[in-house]
Amino acid sequence: MENADNDSASLNAGDQEHRSLTPQPGLPPSASASDTHELPGANQPDHRTRPNFDLVNSPSLQLPPTVRFDLHSPGIIPRSSLQAHFNKTAISGNTNTNKDSHHHNLRVQEVFPYQASPTSPLLSQDHVHSDESVEYSSSDLRLETISPAGATTHSVNAGTLSAESSAAIADKRFWYDDFTTIDWVHDYIKESFRVKRLRDIHGLRGRFVRARDAMQGWLLISVIGSSIAGVAYLIDFAEQRIFDWRSGYCATNWLDPKRTCCANQATDEQTCAAWLEWRLLFHGSFVAEYFFYIFISVVLASLAVILTLTTKSTTPFAKSTQLEHQHVHTNTNLSDGAPVSLSSAEGSKALTAVEPRRVIYTAAGGGVAEVKTILSGFVIKKFLGSYTLFIKSIALVLSISSGLNVGKEGPYVHIAACVGNIACRFFTKFNNNDGKRREILSAAASAGVAVAFGSPLGGVLFSLEEVSYYFPPKTLIRSFLCAVISALVLKLLNPYGTGKIVIFEVSYDQDWHAFEFLIFVFIGVCGGVMGALFGRINIWWSRTFRSLDFIKKRPIFEVVVTATITSAISFFNVHTKKAASELLFDLARPCNYQLLLADGKVYEGDDLCPVSFDKYGPTLLSLGFALIIKFVLTATTVGLKLPAGIYVPSMVSGALFGRIVGLSVQWLQYKFPGMILSQSCPAGSDPRECTIAGVYAIVGAGAMMAGVTRMTVTLAVILFELTGSLDHVLPISVAIIVSKWVAQALEPASLYDTVMQTNNFPFLDNQRTPGFSATLHDIVPKSTIAANSTVIDITDTPYASAKSLRTRISVLQASDELDGSLPILRNQILVGLLPVPELEYALDKIKERDAVANGYPHNNLAAIPDSPDMLCHISVDEQEAQRFYQYQEFHHHNHSNVAGEVTDLTPFVDRSPISLDITSPLAMVHLMFIRLGLRMICVVENGKFWGVLHKKKFIDYCRFGEDNMETWF
Repeated sequence: MENADNDSASLNAGDQEHRSLTPQPGLPPSASASDTHELPGANQPDHRTRPNFDLVNSPSLQLPPTVRFDLHSPGIIPRSSLQAHFNKTAISGNTNTNKDSHHHNLRVQEVFPYQASPTSPLLSQDHVHSDESVEYSSSDLRLETISPAGATTHSVNAGTLSAESSAAIADKRFWYDDFTTIDWVHDYIKESFRVKRLRDIHGLRGRFVRARDAMQGWLLISVIGSSIAGVAYLIDFAEQRIFDWRSGYCATNWLDPKRTCCANQATDEQTCAAWLEWRLLFHGSFVAEYFFYIFISVVLASLAVILTLTTKSTTPFAKSTQLEHQHVHTNTNLSDGAPVSLSSAEGSKALTAVEPRRVIYTAAGGGVAEVKTILSGFVIKKFLGSYTLFIKSIALVLSISSGLNVGKEGPYVHIAACVGNIACRFFTKFNNNDGKRREILSAAASAGVAVAFGSPLGGVLFSLEEVSYYFPPKTLIRSFLCAVISALVLKLLNPYGTGKIVIFEVSYDQDWHAFEFLIFVFIGVCGGVMGALFGRINIWWSRTFRSLDFIKKRPIFEVVVTATITSAISFFNVHTKKAASELLFDLARPCNYQLLLADGKVYEGDDLCPVSFDKYGPTLLSLGFALIIKFVLTATTVGLKLPAGIYVPSMVSGALFGRIVGLSVQWLQYKFPGMILSQSCPAGSDPRECTIAGVYAIVGAGAMMAGVTRMTVTLAVILFELTGSLDHVLPISVAIIVSKWVAQALEPASLYDTVMQTNNFPFLDNQRTPGFSATLHDIVPKSTIAANSTVIDITDTPYASAKSLRTRISVLQASDELDGSLPILRNQILVGLLPVPELEYALDKIKERDAVANGYPHNNLAAIPDSPDMLCHISVDEQEAQRFYQYQEFHHHNHSNVAGEVTDLTPFVDRSPISLDITSPLAMVHLMFIRLGLRMICVVENGKFWGVLHKKKFIDYCRFGEDNMETWF
């Protein structure tokens, strides 16, 4: 870096020998006669020679005390600029420290006007910029600058501008707007320069600072893991007690759930004397108990949905997601259905049209699809906030306790991500970098699965396989530590009083037989079919029943109806009346037929363990009835406006099917003792001891969940940790793989993919191989230069009115490109990008300043029109920008009469946009969006600008275009 700067200084010194610094008449002392050349016309190439300024040795050129930086190279301030500041301080003898300058957060005064010269070479008398039918003369201009920190630059004493404070200024960047994508490239570069500054600190202090910085991540992970375990303990503690209160209460301690209350009373909970059922209050009336059971369930579900509706948020996306419903058209060079940007006329029409926007509730659903979208780089504000965490935790307890077919395992992932996001706010290393923050969120998601299933290894694999988009090696060990800490703390808290993290932990002491392998494959096939059917039923229900206007406007009514039907039907079946986790444990547990009761009587079996041949029929009918109820009600319950997970409910349906298959095998062995199914069993053994129906249940649970979620390795490890048996890893894994294959063939989109497409989230799948046959020329329209187009042409002038820039922003926002950028062209060559979020913020600051100056109320900036007299300076040339600041300083000291204002927007320009040739295949575009995390890609043809392809438009093409995702593998 230093060698490069020395070479640059030598070149500048050499150029100075051939350049006259004699002031010309009518020009500032630093301007030469060559600067008075007229600018070329609109259709003429720019052959002007730009002077090279020596910022160090030229006594006539002194830059104003304005700190500048580029968004594409954060942390870099040219040494020449710093040297100019030091020279200015030395000449003026000013060594005072600016009181408005802070070491880590530089803030300066809001307004500092400057005057412009009529003979400025940047805006001469012969060159008058005309925009919106208003002419701007150079004699009417006042030059101002807005720092990227949001304040108009006034004065910074260079003597107090250290390298560390300069870097702090350069790293300052606005928060990402809601429903936009983060700039992975910028955040990566920003982190690189932050690390470089730490390494530049020498000595013992440098070691201490680097050690403290390295410890931030591990300390943060420890805090997140412990906090997630604490939240999970409170939810588990409350959920199991409120759920049992629907049927009665414990006489010895009303806070104890039924399992704890009857632990020391009797082996069979149905004969527990300490548990008092509500029918005793109604003098044994079955009807009164039945309606009271329904009433409590409906009340709990209603409270859950009421709380969830308080987390309402409106997205900027229209409700219609199909391309044919959008107000766009394709050019002749575009394939059918390809998304394009709005043209100028269409943009004006779109600004006046108000389309209904999609509404989301941040506490509703499982949240896994949304977390997956956020980790891919999308910003959904409030979704990971403290209010969402508080409401979802309470509503989750109520929704599960109501008896609805929902689980808490998916919401645990969302809750864990909320905890991780909130904890990041207290660590500047992760709070100021959204890319680093998402690494922590990936680790937090693994802890959510760890406390949900008691599976730390499964949690790490879940984060890697299912939700994480960018998973560097350092995130792997952090995820593992976070999952282990959360599981360890929850085990010490002991929420169930059994010493286990979850209820449904089981173990088997007998290996499987060879003849069972084909049966496990059959269960896998059926699990895949049921998983695909589950998704189809859910989509059909959403498009028919939930699409009714009456239901859409009354989400509470839908929840009340669902809760009423669920409780009314489930009351009559012993299996459906149980909690999902408790039922899963009962289905997967092995039967002990040799158990003796306390009174010495032989165990006679239960609803899941028939002890005689004639009891298999009623048991299978009861399980079949429970399977139909659970499967249908779970498929229709997913999508309600309350916290609802899908993992355990889908596993329950699969476990019911697996238990039915296992008992059917036992029945066949009873019926036909000499058949092939019995040859592998020891001679004379009991079929109930040879075939363990609980193993079939756990295999069916894994197959069903794989068919719904399409998880594979993660699910196999979770079930392995639940059973604790290596003997059954193989049949479980085979069933999971077969189920995924079958489900993928019948329904390519998983339940999470359906949720993301329904909500129109810009998620680009990085786990599927694209099948493209088109190029960029087929989907990107050629941009035109017009008054309200999205292109800024600085060929003739580097100035544009604030009003015209606002119009360009509106055109992009009308096409849902909230995080887009305005291309900057010079002679049809792309020279930079002006990001819309930063530009909009700057224009709002200009409008606010203008309102204050004119005495207008500025609490509602949207109602105040942009002044056509406000000009903005946009430059991508370093020397041109230096001349701007040169005249800014000079005219501040020599002129006072002004009629207009100019604000410099150069610090917001990205001068290193990534571009591809128009002949590039879309497979390359897909790779760049996936690997680099780009917001957009600029398209050029033979070096000249053609257009811009935004990531959201590319995702729309992948979903609905000719090369849609259904053709991918």
